[in-house]
Amino acid sequence: MLESKTAIGIYTDAALSGVDVCLLTTDGLDLFDEPLSISRGYDPSLREELAALKSVADFSDMKHLSDLEEKITTHIIETVKELLELGKRTYPKVDIIGLSGQTVYHNALQKINISLANADKIAQTFGIPVINRFIQSDLAAGGKGGPLLASFYEVLTKDMPKPLAVVALGGITALTYIGGVGEMMSFHVGPGNILLDTWVQKRYGQEMDFDGLFGAKGQIDERLLNVLMRHPFLTQPPPKTADRNEFNDLLKQVDGSHPEDGAATLTAFIGRALAEAIAFLPARPETVILTGGGTLNPTLVLDIKKRLSGMRVETATEFGWDKNTLSAWGYGFLAVRSLFGLPISYPATTGVSEPVSGGLMHMPEKTEN
Repeated sequence: MLESKTAIGIYTDAALSGVDVCLLTTDGLDLFDEPLSISRGYDPSLREELAALKSVADFSDMKHLSDLEEKITTHIIETVKELLELGKRTYPKVDIIGLSGQTVYHNALQKINISLANADKIAQTFGIPVINRFIQSDLAAGGKGGPLLASFYEVLTKDMPKPLAVVALGGITALTYIGGVGEMMSFHVGPGNILLDTWVQKRYGQEMDFDGLFGAKGQIDERLLNVLMRHPFLTQPPPKTADRNEFNDLLKQVDGSHPEDGAATLTAFIGRALAEAIAFLPARPETVILTGGGTLNPTLVLDIKKRLSGMRVETATEFGWDKNTLSAWGYGFLAVRSLFGLPISYPATTGVSEPVSGGLMHMPEKTEN
């Protein structure tokens, strides 16, 4: 029997919205309590700097990347301090931290992932070991680098009827299928919030389509939607992962649209890409659970429900989970699995040849009293 551990999970999404952190207790096989979670958004100037990373030259400027990593790390540390203060009575001692890092570039074919967050500094600040580089470990083992939370979702939904699917509506949409015992599949579907957020920022100067208001007012351009759906990534069979900049060129197709019609069409693009991706799954899910920032957009949620007619489609909130910080919960879970050498990646989730564990441990240096 494995010993339960108290873990902190730290997650940063491709949408560059900020940092989610979570305190939990797990043995890597089960979840033992209701987690404590908080989210803290990036400063707008930091978001702009991160969003500007698009060309190859941007990712070779090590000084600039180092400066961005320092800002992200500081933000993470401040958020974790706040979480620890909130949870000091319930969680007086933390054993391990699981850190996703802020991915700014991902190329599964070339086995490259650039994620920003200084794990050594975080470990030293809190005197707690940190495990990171989950994506890089998967790439090194022959996988696509993600999605990585299938084992977490399997445990989270163990008492629910199967088959089911968990859809993370982040910057990129990630789909995880849970079937019978040990039957799992995961892949990136296509763009999540990232194109819609960029469109709204350019046309309205707002961070996102709050409450889906712009999309609700616009008309879906079905001709344009058909053009967007021709992107080759959408028909590529799983396993597959996408970089946050993979779909940027599609915005050129939307440029002539009325702002609200563009928002409506990009919202529908997310929903239709998901609906068509269901065909890749071994069986049609009975239940689809939506999580991530996209669940804050009721226009998007309604579109998905219409397109997945016949399935029960609910947000994670309906099951008592914090839909905004579920991935942070998952990364704390992954850290404990890594600690015990339990599998994180599987052939049907990331494309590795056999189930493998992953992650890199960073131990805090001992200091003299």
